[in-house]
Amino acid sequence: MDPITRREFLKRAGLGGAAAAFLSSTAYSFLKPIVGIDNPLEYYPARDWEKVYRDQYRYDSSFTFVCSPNDTHACRVRAFVRNGILIRTEQNYDVQRYGDLYGNKASPNWNPRMCPKGYTLAQRMYGPNRLKNPVVRKGWREWARDGFPSTTLILNAAFLISSNRLIPKTNFSSARRVFR
Repeated sequence: MDPITRREFLKRAGLGGAAAAFLSSTAYSFLKPIVGIDNPLEYYPARDWEKVYRDQYRYDSSFTFVCSPNDTHACRVRAFVRNGILIRTEQNYDVQRYGDLYGNKASPNWNPRMCPKGYTLAQRMYGPNRLKNPVVRKGWREWARDGFPSTTLILNAAFLISSNRLIPKTNFSSARRVFR
């Protein structure tokens, strides 16, 4: 460490004195401590926000499920429900406790195991852009959003046609007449 020179000492002392004089002026008198309040938490006027803060993670029930949103991970996820609505999901941190049919288990090194797709599950279920009814493709980039009755009719017809191809011995002739 280099020794401080006399000139540097005088510069720093002058700046410190100027700062002390500036902060002790009447413009900064509001920064002085309030005298007479022993416990500021008892005196604090509005503490209603603390209940909201404490209750934001409150839940009525929880359950675990396997999240597989079109990927290969199959993460075990815990979901939390309040008033019948899924409020949040989080990883379960127990990947080392369960295994596959052959008894293979993962090590705890895989924890935490959950991707952003799993975290947005509640948003996909309750968000404004969710699918609210079945959709059937009409053509190239066109979807028929006719609602349940006609879409169900189309799906039933497709099921009967495909099942007749897969199981030719079954007689669906009476059902086929309905959908023609």
